[in-house]
Amino acid sequence: MNQVGRITTALCVVVYASTAISGYLLFGKDTEGDVLTNFDRNLGICFSTALNYIVWVDYILHLVLVFPVIHFSLRQTVDNLVFEGSAPLTESRKRSLALTEILLVLIYIGSTMIPNIWTAFKFTGATTVVSLGFTFPALIALKISQQEESMSLSRVEKFLSWLMLILAVIVSIAGIIGNIYTKLQ
Repeated sequence: MNQVGRITTALCVVVYASTAISGYLLFGKDTEGDVLTNFDRNLGICFSTALNYIVWVDYILHLVLVFPVIHFSLRQTVDNLVFEGSAPLTESRKRSLALTEILLVLIYIGSTMIPNIWTAFKFTGATTVVSLGFTFPALIALKISQQEESMSLSRVEKFLSWLMLILAVIVSIAGIIGNIYTKLQ
């Protein structure tokens, strides 16, 4: 798993860096925060319209191919939370279809109710990203050190885990309040 983690991290760095460099080389200082918004206008190069369509079609294909993978994980997680102790989802076709339909309806309603994707990104960054990057690792380290004597943390490590946990909660709350405040103005 360590090798898989290193390879995927390296691939992500290469893809993100190449996207950032390409965006800057193509648009210069006019590069938007979301590079896709730069492809709404004439780029001033040969085959500009064709390039715009290629980028948008590629993005649509990306969404179409990624959504089932993300939806599968979401459906499994919701099933484990709501129907804890029930038979696996693969054994209940009715529950699987019902859960899929409910989730798709909720996703559709959410996507039509949020007028700007940046609103969703801001709240996701203030909650999920902070949780995945800081809150959960600190909680896992503290929990493992309590359960297994061989994995006990030193005082400094416990202090750093608690500090990271407290700072993550503060940053998340500040981010949510800041997002709400900017939406109300």
